[in-house]
Amino acid sequence: MKKNIYLRTLFKDIMAGKGRFFAIILIIFLGILLFVGIKSAGPSRLAIANHYLDQTALSDTQVVSTGGLTSEDAKIAEKLPGVTAQLGYRFPYIHDSKHIIDVFSYDKNSDQNQLTLTAGRLPEADDEIVLDSLAKTYGVTLNQDYTIAEPDLATKDYRVVGFVDSPLFIDNEERGITNIGDGSISYFAYVPLANFTSDIYSIMYLSFDNVTGVDRFETSYEKKMETNQDNLDKLFKERPTARKKELATMALEKLAPEKAKLADGLNQLTEAKQQLALVEQMGSSPELTAQQATLATKEQELNQGAAELAAAEEEIKSLSTPSYYFNGIEANPGLQGYASLADRIDAIGNIFPVFFIFIAMLITFTTMTRMVEEKRKEIGTLKALGYSKMEISAKYLIYATLAAFIGCFLGVIVGTYGIPYLLFEITSDQFIFKELIIQFYWLPISLAITASLIATLGSAIVVLTKDLRERPAFLMQPKSPKSGKRILLEYLTPLWSRLSFNQKVSYRNLFRFKSRMILAIIGIAGCTGLMMAGFGIKNSIDGTVTKQFGPITHYDGIITLDEGVTVADSAVATVLDQKAKMTHLAIFNETVTFKQKGISNQTASLFVPTEPSVFKDYLTLKDGSGNTITLADKGAVITDKLARLLNVKIGDTIEMTDGNNQIRQLKISQIADNYVGHFIYLTPRYYEDVFDRNFLANTYLFKADLNQHQENQLAETLNKTDDVVNVTFLSDQISSQKSLTKNLGPVIVIFVVLSGLLAFVVLYNLTNINISERVRELSTLKVLGFYNNEVTMYIVRENLIFTLIGIICGFGIGNLLTTFIIRTAEMDNLVFPIIIGKDGYLFSSILTMVFSIIVLLFTHVKLKHIDMIDSLKSNE
Repeated sequence: MKKNIYLRTLFKDIMAGKGRFFAIILIIFLGILLFVGIKSAGPSRLAIANHYLDQTALSDTQVVSTGGLTSEDAKIAEKLPGVTAQLGYRFPYIHDSKHIIDVFSYDKNSDQNQLTLTAGRLPEADDEIVLDSLAKTYGVTLNQDYTIAEPDLATKDYRVVGFVDSPLFIDNEERGITNIGDGSISYFAYVPLANFTSDIYSIMYLSFDNVTGVDRFETSYEKKMETNQDNLDKLFKERPTARKKELATMALEKLAPEKAKLADGLNQLTEAKQQLALVEQMGSSPELTAQQATLATKEQELNQGAAELAAAEEEIKSLSTPSYYFNGIEANPGLQGYASLADRIDAIGNIFPVFFIFIAMLITFTTMTRMVEEKRKEIGTLKALGYSKMEISAKYLIYATLAAFIGCFLGVIVGTYGIPYLLFEITSDQFIFKELIIQFYWLPISLAITASLIATLGSAIVVLTKDLRERPAFLMQPKSPKSGKRILLEYLTPLWSRLSFNQKVSYRNLFRFKSRMILAIIGIAGCTGLMMAGFGIKNSIDGTVTKQFGPITHYDGIITLDEGVTVADSAVATVLDQKAKMTHLAIFNETVTFKQKGISNQTASLFVPTEPSVFKDYLTLKDGSGNTITLADKGAVITDKLARLLNVKIGDTIEMTDGNNQIRQLKISQIADNYVGHFIYLTPRYYEDVFDRNFLANTYLFKADLNQHQENQLAETLNKTDDVVNVTFLSDQISSQKSLTKNLGPVIVIFVVLSGLLAFVVLYNLTNINISERVRELSTLKVLGFYNNEVTMYIVRENLIFTLIGIICGFGIGNLLTTFIIRTAEMDNLVFPIIIGKDGYLFSSILTMVFSIIVLLFTHVKLKHIDMIDSLKSNE
């Protein structure tokens, strides 16, 4: 019976103060929703990718060689235990003189890089073909005739039987680049393997058993693959030389028939000369003269053939040693960007939601504390009636547990399912993944639940422990109000004397209840700072493009020449000189690598301009103080993020590995600001000192104001020279950086919306606490004749001051949060400038004020219904 009555009083308290109860639930819900949701979003995205790549058996390594590949290469790779090698074909092709396609061989027996059908079926006959799902956007339809007139294909005419996705291309906006046409691949195609006639393969896929089932985005996978790569390097160390001999032997074998034919011709010529000499001894004749002329012509043809044959043999002897390239999954178009986005979300989740849940739990702790303190008289009465401490505490512990349980349950469910689902749907058009993987990540869930229990149960236990030690008679008496004190403003007589009575009362109350003031300011400042940080993150990520392209990088594109081709003997300069309003600068460009313990290998672009004095027109280098840097012959200029990663400073010497796998040492003369990528800048003289070889430019930087169509035309013209490997336009890099912002945009929107909602709940809850603590005071005011509007302004004036101070403090918190989050979210080769635009300050302050006004409207309604008789119940 006693328990039933006790439980009824519990539910009566909940219903009587349902606003506070649901406010606690909502605050816990919001805190856990964002914390668990964001901490689940990054791993969830990676789980989606892992699941798809496991299903389609993405190869761990792709091997290509400038000398082609043979079955011998597969045998060498499979000497490693647990390695499966799959040889295939791949080549770029211009279809219908419009679209560049990437053509692959389709092997139905392959267990790597399996295709996923989106429409139709897979090829069953040699004259059937499947295309990339993106081909549909170019007007290709099922059962359409499709021609690929490539010499190495036995069949030229095909029928499109299906559209597919491939694990080699997960990003629908990226299909890679090539050195034909305009260089931009539109989509890919898969042709049955039986149609390829060449004995030389163009690509080899490798899978390793020791990483089967290992998360591709974890460090363990990376470390195992580094070991696998080291083992491959050892196995293939002598292979380039052996492959060169094979190519030379094959070439000589092709020349053998011509050589034999030439030898036969020379023998026949010798015999004919001998016979003609015998005839000549018998006297001359017109027939003899004609035969001599014919033999002379024949001899000239044979000599020319011998010379060509000798030149061919000499060319074979001077064949360059083929290069082998081993590309891991990081070379997969789009996969690295996808993983980086997940890492950025996770990095942001390490700070933003933590602060969010801190604010939520702080307000919850305060709310529970005030609720228990309001029940002092009831606790004293129950204690006087003989209830045990445990029986008295049970009601509040159940209340706290119930609020925490409901808030936690809803927060975990909505956070785990809602935010990952929302982000998946928003980015589903960009990536080929179609299946959402939802998992419960127990570490963030456990942390969030622990925090909520500390805020609810912990606060109740702390206050109950203190109150239950007191005597019932003391508890049944209301707490004595705090004594009034003179505040600082009162000593400023000219200012204080001009304030109205109500204003004086409000200012006295602000400083009389300092804990209430501090709590309100912290809550409001925290919410304002959270909203401001959301805008700051967006502005800072956007700022990468505006800070890099324009202030630092002035060139519009890079033209990379083919291996062995130098600026001196290429036709590229002629093409560029014919273009109006276009300037160019020849440089040496090479990708170099920095290896250092404790960090992943860092790659950087080495730039050596032919004319350092002109280089400033293409690139502006400045140090951290804004001073312009000029290239010097006594050292290298490196970019600041690379310097930070390597932990070096001006005057230090660093080691790098060049494109020929040789270790070179550089002395750092200056460190330059940079936001995208790592760069090393040298003068030609210092380059020759470091590399001990003559300086030869192999790349062009160019400046031109071109639209997309003009860029495509220029790339196509340059590729026709056969001297160009690749034409890279900075507009593509700018688009790539903007894509990162676009993908992070939904995360920022979630931050801002939930922060705004938290701000509203915090303001509402704090105002309710304020009113509940001062109900007698407010009732007394109404008895004294104050109108409803005046009573409301009594509270509103204090809240507005709290809000204004909180907004100002929130600006500082927003700046700190933005800095911490951006620095945490940075990648190795990407620097985000700290930028908070005017919109961040404006919208965060306006939203906070709007929420404050909405709360005040609710407050006014509540104050109107305060019963004046309550003031007569005071024991004071």
